[in-house]
Amino acid sequence: MNENASSEAPRSTTSSDGRDARRAISRRQAIEGAVAIGVLAAFGGTVKAFAGEGDALYPPGGQDTGTLWGSCIRCGRCVGACPTKVIVPGTLDDGAVNARLPLMDFRLGFCDMCEGSFRCAANCPTGALRPFDPYVDKIGMARVEEAECELYGVSAHCNAPCVDACAWDALTIDGEGRLVVDEEKCNGCGACELACVAGSYGSYGGSGLRGINIVPWKEGESDERK
Repeated sequence: MNENASSEAPRSTTSSDGRDARRAISRRQAIEGAVAIGVLAAFGGTVKAFAGEGDALYPPGGQDTGTLWGSCIRCGRCVGACPTKVIVPGTLDDGAVNARLPLMDFRLGFCDMCEGSFRCAANCPTGALRPFDPYVDKIGMARVEEAECELYGVSAHCNAPCVDACAWDALTIDGEGRLVVDEEKCNGCGACELACVAGSYGSYGGSGLRGINIVPWKEGESDERK
């Protein structure tokens, strides 16, 4: 009997260590979240200077930056839950406030909205990602970059994979061969940017942009360059 009790002791200790580790991770995440809130409170109106150049794109439901910045504890659960791997942790290059916040990288993937289940928001433990309606809300807005778009290039020819990639029928080519964005239908899913051939090695111009890019958007704004 004593031998059995002795042999089971290590298992009990290991289980306790595992619980302690999980609690430690939770405390660390909470502290990081508190630090982020402290930054917001300390710098007030100047916090925009710590948020990069204002071109950060957040996952669906993260467009209320006040809620996102104040509630996100940088746990990374949304990153791990994303089936298309378009969500990545921000870095200091994205601005101090955005460091380790979930950001969208449409060079890696696009948002398929998880058929309405939104796994990123479902796995968020703090509610930093709010409910999102892809027919109304927007991650960002598609913007045509004429200097990079192959439809406006020397050959003025492209099979426009961006149009086919858009599941929301937000892209069309007009009678003059120009790419047109329907801002009512576009929700910034990023499928067009991912599909754009201007990002390929053979046509890359060095600008860092593709022929169509998702940019931040606010209600009431429109692309003045159209």
